[in-house]
Amino acid sequence: MNLSTTSLSQKESFPKIQHGDSIVQLGSCFSTNMTDWFRKAGFKVLDNPLGVIFHPVPLAKQILMAFGKTEWSDFTQKEDVFLSYDASSSLYAMDNAELEKSMNRQLQELKNSLEQAKVLIVTFGSAHAYRLKTSGNIVANCHQQAQSAFNKELMDAAEMLPVWRQALNELKHANPTLQVIFTVSPVRYVRDGLMENSLSKSELFRLVSLVKDESINYFPAYELVNDVLRDYRYFEVDGVHPTDQATQFVWNFLKQELFSDKTNEIIDELMKIRKMEEHRLLYPESRKAMEYQNTLKQKRESFLSQYPVVVW
Repeated sequence: MNLSTTSLSQKESFPKIQHGDSIVQLGSCFSTNMTDWFRKAGFKVLDNPLGVIFHPVPLAKQILMAFGKTEWSDFTQKEDVFLSYDASSSLYAMDNAELEKSMNRQLQELKNSLEQAKVLIVTFGSAHAYRLKTSGNIVANCHQQAQSAFNKELMDAAEMLPVWRQALNELKHANPTLQVIFTVSPVRYVRDGLMENSLSKSELFRLVSLVKDESINYFPAYELVNDVLRDYRYFEVDGVHPTDQATQFVWNFLKQELFSDKTNEIIDELMKIRKMEEHRLLYPESRKAMEYQNTLKQKRESFLSQYPVVVW
């Protein structure tokens, strides 16, 4: 599909990213999918140090926690595993003290990266929130705890706005040149119902419109998949998650918007070498295979000598 035919409501002035720039990605699973493309293209990316998080409030809270502006929620246990209500289940430990160390380590890495990053990309997934009854806090993950321990609610943009304004103010103070890009995940959370998913996404769009200023942009990942592609061919068999083909379509659009012509030339050259690396050699011990590997090694070394800032 010709990306030039894509009709978007307004033109964004995206920051131009080049190799050597530091990128931080926070948010839903679609954020992690795009991180894979950034890394394949040779960029330095910190991706979701507290794991995949879908709701805007816990996402803003982790930024505030990283800068010491708010306290953690209580930890919880699932059998003998310790977990944090401020992180996904990918962050866990076998005792309380070790989990605290792990949280401190990840939050310190997030703080350091945000202070140095050129771009922060935040992907909102859902406005449906789970509020822990005992504390009243919105959790990042329920960790398969009893449903009776939470109240589920659809938060409106006005409720989510204050914590994001606070987080953005902290970011501007810590890194005045940081560019923030918000996007909304194209994943449709049909477990909540189609109408409920649409209501949820509308609150996310509204939140972005309320926080936008000259240093904040919106990238139309949701629109590219659901309005431009508009076909279940571009979704996995669950009808919810975009396929690799769909994420590549979004990546190609992102490339032309966020990268300069020179950066894209470097990426194209890098991708040719990546493709060579992925080539399966039928007889790895053969002379022809060894010649191929030697050619690949020379190309890789030559490329890195020209572009040492590229992350392999």
